[in-house]
Amino acid sequence: MKKFLKIGLMAALFFTATGVHANDDDFTLKVRGEKEKYIRFTADKAENVNLSLLGSGDEVLFEENIHATAFSSKVYDLNALPDGKYVLKVESDLKLAKYTVTIKDGEAIVSEPKISNIFKPVYTQKDQVVTLNLENLDKSPIEVKVYNEYNDEVYNEVFKDKEQLTKKFNISKTDSRELTFVVKFKDESFVKTIQTY
Repeated sequence: MKKFLKIGLMAALFFTATGVHANDDDFTLKVRGEKEKYIRFTADKAENVNLSLLGSGDEVLFEENIHATAFSSKVYDLNALPDGKYVLKVESDLKLAKYTVTIKDGEAIVSEPKISNIFKPVYTQKDQVVTLNLENLDKSPIEVKVYNEYNDEVYNEVFKDKEQLTKKFNISKTDSRELTFVVKFKDESFVKTIQTY
């Protein structure tokens, strides 16, 4: 029995050591094994996380909001993706981590994350009004786009020289079930989908 446990422990350590992984102390992104296109996302503490996979043209290929408990883990299958470079963005309330995921010859390779502490757009919804607030200390241009559930653009505006952006949207006049807000500034893009009813 002891010999079986020893062999099992050695095998577990071997498979853990062969996996490629990237870690930023709050999130871990790990390839499940050699020659595989599966990645495991792990959140090390309780928080709300937005995970999105972007293609080469910054188009959102996949997005998921995760409410992580003290320790959460999930496996993603990337077999449907062709060879190429992708960006996996993991956003918490205070941090943005970007991983480059390269898919080549049937395997996924994950880079170390680029981490930044950020001022993210804050949304509040009261009655039929959605308010967007964003702190922008260096007054860089802010582009705000809104899409309906059919991916039709219903709003687009660029704000310049704003240290603090506050924009209100009256959603009582829309027949859309959901609106997706895309805010771009400082070479970053933030996406938030809000249910209208």
